[in-house]
Amino acid sequence: MKNHLLKFRVLILLLFVVMESPAQEWANAWAGPYLKQSGRDITALPNGNFMAAGRAIEGTYDALGFFTPNEADIFLVEITPQGDTVRSILVRNGEPGALELLSALTPTGDNGFILAGQLEDETGGEGLLVIRIDDAGNKIWETTFDFEAREDFREAIRASGGGFVLLGNYRGSTGNSTGFAMKIDEDGNLLWQLPLEWPSGRALSVQAAQELPNGDLLIGGSAAFSGGAAEGGYLMKTDKDGELIWAREYEGVSFVDAIAATPGGSIYLGVFSDFNFITSEYQVMKTDAEGNALWLNNYPSGNFDLNIFLKRVAPDMVAFVGNSLAYSDEFEVEDAFTYFGVVDTMGNLLSSAAYAPAESSETLFNIAQATDGCLAAVGTSTDTVAGSEPRLFCTVLQCFEPLAALNTRPSATTTKLSISPNPTVNRCIVALPESVRLTKGRLSIFDDSGRMIHSITAGQGQVEISTAGWAPGLYHVLWRTGRKAFSGRVLKW
Repeated sequence: MKNHLLKFRVLILLLFVVMESPAQEWANAWAGPYLKQSGRDITALPNGNFMAAGRAIEGTYDALGFFTPNEADIFLVEITPQGDTVRSILVRNGEPGALELLSALTPTGDNGFILAGQLEDETGGEGLLVIRIDDAGNKIWETTFDFEAREDFREAIRASGGGFVLLGNYRGSTGNSTGFAMKIDEDGNLLWQLPLEWPSGRALSVQAAQELPNGDLLIGGSAAFSGGAAEGGYLMKTDKDGELIWAREYEGVSFVDAIAATPGGSIYLGVFSDFNFITSEYQVMKTDAEGNALWLNNYPSGNFDLNIFLKRVAPDMVAFVGNSLAYSDEFEVEDAFTYFGVVDTMGNLLSSAAYAPAESSETLFNIAQATDGCLAAVGTSTDTVAGSEPRLFCTVLQCFEPLAALNTRPSATTTKLSISPNPTVNRCIVALPESVRLTKGRLSIFDDSGRMIHSITAGQGQVEISTAGWAPGLYHVLWRTGRKAFSGRVLKW
């Protein structure tokens, strides 16, 4: 009991310690080709930009204010990490009255994309829709699948061995929901399709999935246990053909909403517990490589928290992003905003920030991290002004050092920072080259193992850094400003 009480007190202290909050880089909304827009998924491109995608819905309002959709197509926007629009693409089905509702987006490896979601025809019939497009948005092929009723995709993964793994849910004739996984080849042909089941349980939904380097899959969501007598969260591991390796059932967890696996085998899960439907706090669970829980911590925003997305942003840090709802005294939703936090491998909250918009409410659907380390979220933004229509929303929350570059030394062509004194004992001054125009940037310092030990927003041409608490050794310094990056090394005696 004393250990639990101590852990609770430590957690409370961590949550209320005033720490430097990560700076929000930018937030913007894009109006699409039709009346209503909805951002549904986002992916990082090889050129360092993001591709955000969603639903563009055309329709009419009747005299009572009810909206009837006439057509829905898929809407994509390429965005730079600085928030500039590169281009937009409208993918049409070509059949008047058809509703194409995008749920998942994934690159094909040849600069094109797989778009997965729902298709509803003029008669109201529903099916699963998969479209492959090239870099310009031209349709290469389109195919549909019809398993049961009310099907929808949740995840689309380009398999390392070729083809694409698609995961989602469907509702059977008996009304039961079932999570499924399927794989198609490069031309959209079905290779296999399986319900997600294990000896003691059955997936009711797929909320998140991740492919491991060897091609195995981690899949999480909600499930029925003990022959349907109980429900809760699950995490399962399958091989590349969807065959079960193991499954873990988590008592007291309603569903697993996000997955972030690490090269060392640890797995981080964004979850919501049964009790959390009342308290509604962001929860992150860490497991070992076999899915066995190591710890579970709560990170409340102070409001009602919905959805959680995870991304490993450094060797020893995981970022979580989600939605928080603010209620009025009459228990009506006044606002919906983005909440962002960073935790270390022990679950300590390193920093957090709430981005409450002044004139709009945002609902998030996914996150992605660009090759330069910038973390972006996509969703839907709706102005609080009466009668306003939703728009695709995207925000870059913070830029981290790229994971692939953490343990590499700067190349000879990299622009160098001026650091003095170097070696240093207690302090040093880091300065940009004199030719650089002063702009707001981010200065980060990493030890020789790649662990970030310090990160600040820098608005001047030089910054004084205290090194008094550093262990002796070599440290790497990275200063990003605008579209440029400058690096250097400093030796601490």
